Amino acid sequence: MAKVFVGNFSFTITEEQLREYFSTQGEVTTINIMKDPVAQRSRGFGFIEFKTKEQADNAIKELDGQVWEGRALKVSEDRSNSRRGPDGGGSDDYISSRSSSAPAPMGFFRAQPLEIGVKKKKKPDPFMEDEELKIDYKDGKLLCRFMSERGRILPRRMTGLNSHNQRLVTKAIKRARNVGILPYVAR
Repeated sequence: MAKVFVGNFSFTITEEQLREYFSTQGEVTTINIMKDPVAQRSRGFGFIEFKTKEQADNAIKELDGQVWEGRALKVSEDRSNSRRGPDGGGSDDYISSRSSSAPAPMGFFRAQPLEIGVKKKKKPDPFMEDEELKIDYKDGKLLCRFMSERGRILPRRMTGLNSHNQRLVTKAIKRARNVGILPYVAR
């Protein structure tokens, strides 16, 4: 049996109409139209299973791009089982073999960061390194280090400041703007 993806057909098409249309290319065994779970109406695509691979290939060759009820059909081989294992087995075999063996490598899932081997150096807090450096609203040159080119206050991950010093720098920048040492930012 060979499965074929059929897309871009009208939402009003039923399984019987699909069976009748595709039976000209070979014996159709099953039809599965994808439906919206809430509205229970067709989403305009589905899967058709033919008896043999030759019939499925013939349907792809003959019906891909044909206009049916004002819409150009998209007929291609089924790629819904894209998680096949290296041996070509089904996805269930591959997933169960992955879960029983070692954990997935870094970057295999989206939630895990891809580790390239280069670690970012954390910026040191300049006020923790230099004891004589003080946060003062009158020192515009120092405060500009913690602002973007557009005049916005940079976040902690970019400045390297601890939370206490970030609050003090933010207050100093706002005060310097109120006094007129630093320009305001148009929002």
